[in-house]
Amino acid sequence: MAPFSRNVVRSQDLLAVRFELVNLTLQTDGPSAGWLVREQAGQDAFVIVHFPPQHAAEPVLPGGAALSVPQPGQLSGPSRLAFRLPPGTDRLPFTLEALLDWGALEPSLPPAARQPRGAVVAVDPDSADRSGAAPQATETALELPYHLVLSPHPGGGWAHPVEPVTHAGRTELWHTRLGVRALDADGRPVVDEELVEDRYVRAVFSPGPAGTLPDLAAALRPTPAQRRTIVALSAAAPLEIDQLMLSARGGWLRAHGQWSDPSLSAWHHVTTLGRDQFARITQEGVLFPFKHRAAWIDVTDRTIEENAGRPVAVLREHRFLLVREPVKHYADDDYDHHGREMPFTDVRIATLFTPASPRVLPDIDRRSDSPDGADPPFWIMNATPPGTVPFHLIGTDRAGTDTDFHAALVFVPLALADDPGTLAEIRARYRRGDPTEPSVQRRVDVGGAPVAFAPPVDPARPGDTTLTTDALTFDVVIGHGPLPFLPVLESARVRLPAVDRLLGTANPATVVPSPTYLADTDGNPAHLFAELTAPLEVQLPAERGAVLARPNMAVKGLSSTLGPVAGDLEALAAGRFDPAAFFTGTAKLMGAVPLAQLISGVFEPRQFPQMFSRTTATSVVTTLDWEPKVESTSALLRPSDGGAPISLSLHARIEQSLGPDPDPPRTSVRTTLRDFTVGFPGVLEVRFDALTFRSENGAKPGVSVELPDHAVRLFSDLSFFSALADLIGGSGSAYAPTVDVGPAGVRASYSLPLPPVPLGVFLLENVRLGISLNLPFLDDRPSLRFAFGDRNDEFLVTVEGLGGGGFFALALGLDGIETVEASLEVGAAVGLDFGVASGNVAMMIGVYARYDALPVGRASVTGYQRQSGEVEVLGLVSASIDFYLGLTYATHPDRLEGTATLTIKVDLTLFSESVELTVRRVLVGGADPAGDPDFGDVTTEEDWRTYADAFA
Repeated sequence: MAPFSRNVVRSQDLLAVRFELVNLTLQTDGPSAGWLVREQAGQDAFVIVHFPPQHAAEPVLPGGAALSVPQPGQLSGPSRLAFRLPPGTDRLPFTLEALLDWGALEPSLPPAARQPRGAVVAVDPDSADRSGAAPQATETALELPYHLVLSPHPGGGWAHPVEPVTHAGRTELWHTRLGVRALDADGRPVVDEELVEDRYVRAVFSPGPAGTLPDLAAALRPTPAQRRTIVALSAAAPLEIDQLMLSARGGWLRAHGQWSDPSLSAWHHVTTLGRDQFARITQEGVLFPFKHRAAWIDVTDRTIEENAGRPVAVLREHRFLLVREPVKHYADDDYDHHGREMPFTDVRIATLFTPASPRVLPDIDRRSDSPDGADPPFWIMNATPPGTVPFHLIGTDRAGTDTDFHAALVFVPLALADDPGTLAEIRARYRRGDPTEPSVQRRVDVGGAPVAFAPPVDPARPGDTTLTTDALTFDVVIGHGPLPFLPVLESARVRLPAVDRLLGTANPATVVPSPTYLADTDGNPAHLFAELTAPLEVQLPAERGAVLARPNMAVKGLSSTLGPVAGDLEALAAGRFDPAAFFTGTAKLMGAVPLAQLISGVFEPRQFPQMFSRTTATSVVTTLDWEPKVESTSALLRPSDGGAPISLSLHARIEQSLGPDPDPPRTSVRTTLRDFTVGFPGVLEVRFDALTFRSENGAKPGVSVELPDHAVRLFSDLSFFSALADLIGGSGSAYAPTVDVGPAGVRASYSLPLPPVPLGVFLLENVRLGISLNLPFLDDRPSLRFAFGDRNDEFLVTVEGLGGGGFFALALGLDGIETVEASLEVGAAVGLDFGVASGNVAMMIGVYARYDALPVGRASVTGYQRQSGEVEVLGLVSASIDFYLGLTYATHPDRLEGTATLTIKVDLTLFSESVELTVRRVLVGGADPAGDPDFGDVTTEEDWRTYADAFA
């Protein structure tokens, strides 16, 4: 017999249900009249209570979306409670009281709902179809909320009144409430509504989006995919119920579920009279690239808003992020290169919620949803104002220093974070764009913070690997195992503190981790930890120590023990030092000797100009220290004869105080070159004990020159002056020099009187030694000038009654002689008086020599003779004769120039006449094209025939 049903509608309390009776028939006569009797013995009989739709689906609007009325909506399907007559019970009174007495009946539930708490799942949560099986027509099915079918467990019971309940003249809406079946003190069955721990339900089925209005389907919460996930998860861990009630006007629901599933970890839902008031859906994930665990939370809230002057209750959605793992530690053993890929050992997120402000909650936009409603990885964005959320992060580097920065992060659902293929796609999107562009999301600004990019070799000197950092660009490496990705440093925009302070300018550079450092620190004697993507030219200014030696170089790498380094980094990493590759062409000693010819190639720390900057409690101290081993191969500079090697030292120190009102920086520079000889083969050499440059706090520099006894030695044609040279040095040079400091450099000069000096038949008197040293600050060459006398202060020469004067000057640069100039002149004068006539006769002979090295190396020597005489007779007639003859030999081209001049002057009373005759001849030797022409060059063949014919 087909089942029959009866509708019950009661106006007082709006009881409105339909009872469907299966395998039960109503007896109208006989002893069982008015009873429902099991129609087929041995078969199950059911009482099914059908309720009107318990939920109304409404769209959920994003937080900033405009409200338009009316909004689409859709009722859920009907709900039912199914009960089975217990075995041994074959009839039931056909009364409302009996039909509402569900405690005397057994719940008829879907198989998934019959599983006790903690039982094996009935639906595989990893299966493609997570929607469960639809309940049979004789099984309980409560569609609350929309398209999510719930069912209580077998121990669940329902409590409700049979008759209308009136209070103070008001009748409450009839409703039934979920509780837990129990026994009272008398052993009678009751429904306990206070036993919360056993009040739970399972989501047993989700019908999917079919039949849902198109405008509504995409705006529902939970989404279709989330509803299916809830079904699968609740099969293992049921939904805890704070309240579940059914009525003719809709249901009440306060349910929450919590799972360890990566795609959905929590769901909390509140419905009142069939309309949602609150919903929260939590999805677990991980933040890319720093790997912090986080939860993405969708919150739906009922708000009252005004529309066209009328209040409207609307559902608004707010999405935000909750950081579950504020501090992420990166273990060295998790990395292929033992953590050297990442400068931070820990990264802490200070932005635990998004957005961070507790007052304003602008929405977070997920950018896009997958077709089935599941969230793909996405940048965490602000909807208003648009843009990525700047997460405040704090990284702790390997020196223990914290660095604050803000970074955009990607949320990766935990279900996708274990898939290397998906992670590779995420990494490809993350890496898009030029990392040097500020708009690239993986580039983070750190505002000039000090960051240690490698552990310091000496813990007492933690600044050796610390760089002033403007920006960091991150990447990830993908491996195996759970959450198989780790953050690594791709590059950094940095400033080298020591270089900047020594040069006095900012010199930004982009660095990447050194492959040698990543591969093996034990096989890295140079202790390289970073490489520059482009060389950085370092030209040390003179006022910071580069007066005597200028160690210019193109920095290519950074070492924790050597500081900035140049040259072949692979060779340095292998323990080989090549000065020619390390120093640039402008790196010279005193502007002339290339350092590549001076510095030894031995691999020792002292061979490298070590520039470091360290921060103390009160100041920042920057130092430059360089004391290389010198093995000169230059012909101009060699060790002195004593055997001690050349010693070069350069020490500079700049200390800048810290604080809001810092003092001016304190500077100290000292450069010393010891035990060296400047030599010019075949001409001259000068031995130095020490040459020192000192400067303190920008004050007037101090320059000192220490010369030994017999400091100057002359060779070849200059050996004539060797007796003078022997007087240079020793105690004579200990007098303090006159130091003139100007914008161009320092000039230190000595002026020393010497005793009379015998030179063979000559006697030299009034000899003054002048030594001047010019040390330029600019791009010029240092020069040294020796002078015995001067053009304006000649020494005196006496030879066997003849007298005269002269001078000798020598200007030197370390790349050779610049100028040699010498002059010597002697002569005699005789006066005669014969009474009627008187007169005088004078004769002078001398030589002047000059050599100019630049620009073409030109030399000239001039010898001359001058004779003059004058006679006067009785004071009436006077006559004078002046004769000059000079011969000059010059080079480039080689030539001999001769000049003779005769001047005769006669004075008579009222008459005077003067005659001057000058003859000049130039003879050029060799095949120099600039020399005198040959006869054939000035005579043509026709002219020669004409000339010859004249003598025929």
